[in-house]
Amino acid sequence: MPYGERATARRSEDIASVAAEVFERHGVDFTRTRRAGGRTNATWLGGGLAVRVAGAQGSGDLVRETELATVLPPEVGYPRVLATGTTGGFQWVASAEIAAHSLDDTWPGLDWDRRIEATRQLWARAAAVHGVDPAAAAPLARPRNPFYAATLDEAKDGLLRLHASDVLTDDELDALCRALERHWAALPGTAHVLNHGDLSPVNALWDGDRVVSLLDFEFAVLAPVHLDLNELVKLAFAPPEYGTRVSAREEAGRARLRTTVTDLARPLLRTPADVDLLIGHSVQLETWGLERELAKPGREAFRTWEPYRMLVALADGGGGYYAPLLRALS
Repeated sequence: MPYGERATARRSEDIASVAAEVFERHGVDFTRTRRAGGRTNATWLGGGLAVRVAGAQGSGDLVRETELATVLPPEVGYPRVLATGTTGGFQWVASAEIAAHSLDDTWPGLDWDRRIEATRQLWARAAAVHGVDPAAAAPLARPRNPFYAATLDEAKDGLLRLHASDVLTDDELDALCRALERHWAALPGTAHVLNHGDLSPVNALWDGDRVVSLLDFEFAVLAPVHLDLNELVKLAFAPPEYGTRVSAREEAGRARLRTTVTDLARPLLRTPADVDLLIGHSVQLETWGLERELAKPGREAFRTWEPYRMLVALADGGGGYYAPLLRALS
């Protein structure tokens, strides 16, 4: 086994041993727990507990999140934290398990009425986050969200790397850079609120009837509300998976979801500056996603990937896949 794979396997074993120790402290047999989803942290469920362990030693995100949770209103549905600590350099959090499943996992099995209601409830819980006093959240939120650039030059650098890799054309680079310039021009004077920072069905829990919790605030950041709004809009307006055939019934459901999201977004997209903030966040998120995917094997198929398709569409200057939303609001 190559050294990198051995190191990854060893880290996974270390993380699992930390989780096992935490469950043992709470009288739960680790062999009877189950692994849950998670991209940056590892999570296990069982015995009424949810235990999350940081994916790397020295990370302070989980402790920061539990501190932030103290200012979140009940409407967010954040789980009750029972204990936190650090073992072997890995931070961990034990919280009360919520009897529900990831909305992302259950989404394919929901009919469109439930999907639309779930989307409304997801945004309602996000809106409760946005209502947190920024002064109270400021010391507890992440200094910056890694999916988004801290400066205009940093954001452009990502596009320049894609251009140098022959992923973006000259015209696409120019158009996307102009979109970023409009985004940064709109930032001064824009109110900053607490954003979830990774608003997605992956980070919401569905109990079979409703969204009961919004989870995983490790990327929460103070920023214009359009950062979270972009994730909501993308849920409804992003293109379907490349090469899939969308049935008439499916397209009718997607159209209903787009109408719902348009109504939810309308109060926050009243001016051209609001639109520039939305598009700028989209460009940054897709740039991050595309660079991340290009670092993996099999980059030859990048033109079929969602981040690439989103970026190239945004380069048309008309809002790309968000154009139907912008037309509806105009």
